[in-house]
Formats: sequence, structure tokens, C-alpha cells
Amino acid sequence: MAVTPAARVALVTLGSAGDLHPMLALGQCLRERGHAVTVLANPACGPGAADAGLAFEPIGDAADYRATVAHPKLWHPIDGFGVMWRYLLRPALRPTYERLQAFAAQGRCVVIANPVAMGARLAHDKLGLPLVTAYTAATMLRTVHDPMTLAQWRMPRWVPRPLRRAAWALLDRYKLEPLVRPALDALRQELGLAPVAGSVFGQWMHSPQAGIALFPSWFAAAPPDWPAAVRQAGFPLFDGDAAQPPDAGIAAFLQAGPPPVVFMPGTAAEAAAPFFRAALRACAETGERGLLLGQVPDDLRQALPATVCAAPYAPFGTLLVHTRALVHHGGIGSCAQALRAGIPQLVLPHAYDQFDNAMRLERLGVGRQLRRLDAMGTALRELLAEPGVRAACAQWSPKATPHAARSHVTALVERLS
Repeated sequence: MAVTPAARVALVTLGSAGDLHPMLALGQCLRERGHAVTVLANPACGPGAADAGLAFEPIGDAADYRATVAHPKLWHPIDGFGVMWRYLLRPALRPTYERLQAFAAQGRCVVIANPVAMGARLAHDKLGLPLVTAYTAATMLRTVHDPMTLAQWRMPRWVPRPLRRAAWALLDRYKLEPLVRPALDALRQELGLAPVAGSVFGQWMHSPQAGIALFPSWFAAAPPDWPAAVRQAGFPLFDGDAAQPPDAGIAAFLQAGPPPVVFMPGTAAEAAAPFFRAALRACAETGERGLLLGQVPDDLRQALPATVCAAPYAPFGTLLVHTRALVHHGGIGSCAQALRAGIPQLVLPHAYDQFDNAMRLERLGVGRQLRRLDAMGTALRELLAEPGVRAACAQWSPKATPHAARSHVTALVERLS
């Protein structure tokens, strides 16, 4: 039943499909409730929003996104965020603010934004727009409690909390604050706002009004030092309920033999050739059928054996239930879809939240972390042979549903509007 009066909702996100898809899932749910939903993202995300049936407003430039995904250090565990900031996030600061300013002029609007879409926080500070910060992964929220991860490093349990706080302070002082603060404070000054008080990443970027963690507590439990406004929901799972089926070629491949292993390096992975070469070797070593998803190089595509299929994309919501395992980069969306499908996961993390996600999958018993491409075949064989992994997948699969996240966000929007 539609809500009266309907709220205007702006969903603001910047990044890859892993950042966009949760917002699309929430947008579809809010639209079904009668709300007027608009996605604000880089122009490259426009087709995805259109396919989801949502209105779209571009922020930034499509060239910014192309420059970001093509940069050789995008997937560096330390320097990757610097690439994101310089080429994608910083150029979007002013356009995000200006789009939301235009929305505010048309009436009250609730904003749901990724924390690194900082133009949304500027609009909250200057215009008073209600703001919900949406966290797709636990690494977006700092903690000094275990498990604490810094890029690919996990803080040992014995390290005392004062030293953990010092680690965050050093990261801020020498890496993050010099990177982001000049542009933020310059725009704030132009808008008549005081400089950011405190840590940008530890404090300011989190909405003081409301926050929602788009992952369940059994995947990553909330420590006591997360912002008080944050509430945990669950995985939104875009395309999880009523997705389009795989295309005819993939459907025929699935029907032609035993369930295959899916190999997917990530939707923003431009240089995926080494990953796909390792996948082909792993299939040969293990005797498994394989489905390669992504930008498979032409030389590999033309020489695929009959037991391997390649495609640029397939909707995980309908694909993974017909497969044997998922080998991937560790993005939170891929983790969530494989959890729901109840299949084992082999994760080769590179940057951002991927190391932390891989660690959490290992703790759940549903996956393993792969540290070297040349070990993919051995790791895959061991993963598929471990009966405890299958049991763990069956245990967690029924809990990885999208309903809690969608209901929580709907209630939150209707309260704020």
C-alpha cells in the first residue's frame, strides 16, 4: 500500500556495481511503497538505474569513472582510495551538493547516501536535508574492537585499544586527512560553513541523524564504538527476488553438464586477464566446469574448452543457485549473493572492504581466502572437498534474505519524511 503523502527520496552513491546495486534494491522497494525515488550517481550508472525502473540524475562526469577504473593503482590496498578520491569522489563533491540543493528547492527530501559521497553530508550541514548514511560494508565504520582491519592487515587481538586508536590517528594524520580535507574545507568555506571538526572518516562523514548498515549482525556484529545512530539491517540483494534469467547461452551451458564454478574478478576490474588465466588452469587441474564472467580477453575466449563458458554478465540472483562455487574478489554484493545461494566462496581480495569480507566469510566457515593466483586450483579443490563448508553454507543461506534491509529502510524514510 502506498504511503500518503509520498516522500521524495534521493539515493546517492559513487563507485562500482557493488556500491550501486544495494541502492537500486532499496530504491525499488521505496518506489513500490509509493515514494518518488531518484538515483544520483556517476553517468556510467545511468543504464543500471534505468533497468531498475528508477529515475536518474548524473553527478560528475562519465570520463571521471573511466579514468578511475582504468587507473593502475585503483586496486592497490593502500593507494586505491587515493585514486578513488582524486578521480571520482572529489570531482563529484560540488555536483552532488548542487543536485541536492535543487531537490531541496522543490520540497522536503530524504537523502540516503554512501558515506564517501560527501557532497550529501555537505547538503545536510548547509541545507538541513534529512540524511541517512548507508554502509554497504563493515570497513566503512571504524572500530578499535576485534576484529579490526586496516587494508590487508588484521590487528592482532593482543594489541591494546589505546594503540589501536593511535593507528587510526596516524592513518588520518599522514594519509587520509591531507588527501580529503583541503577540498572539503574549501567548499565548506564557499558555502559559509566552518571547517570540518574532528576526523573526517572517524566522525564527520557519518550522519548524526541516522545510519543503516546494509549487512546483518551475523555477518559483522556491531561493536560498541560504532556511531550511535547506526542500526543494522541486512543485505538488500539487488536482483535477489525477481531477476531476469541468465541469457540463452549461459542457460544452455548450465543444462549441458554438472553445476559449474563461477569465476568473477569484479565489475570494476579492468585488468582481469591474469585472473581468468588462473581460472582456466584451475578448471583443468580440478576437472570442474567453469563459467567466466567479465571482460575475458579475446585470445582466451577464442580458445575456451567445451567445459568452460564466458559471458560479460549474468544476474547472480538467478545464476548462483545453479552453480557449485564462486571464485571472486570479495566485494560485499558478491559475498551476499553467494551466501544466499548457499555455495562455497574462494576469495582473492585486492583492496577496500575485500580483505575484511574474506575474513568474515572464513569465520562463518563458508569460504577461504586465496592469496596467490597460482594456488587457485589447489585451493578450489580443497574448498569443494571440505564437508564442513557445505554444512556452513546450508546453515547461513536461509538467513541471507533482503527483507530486513528493505523493511528497515522503508520505515526509516517514512519516519524522517
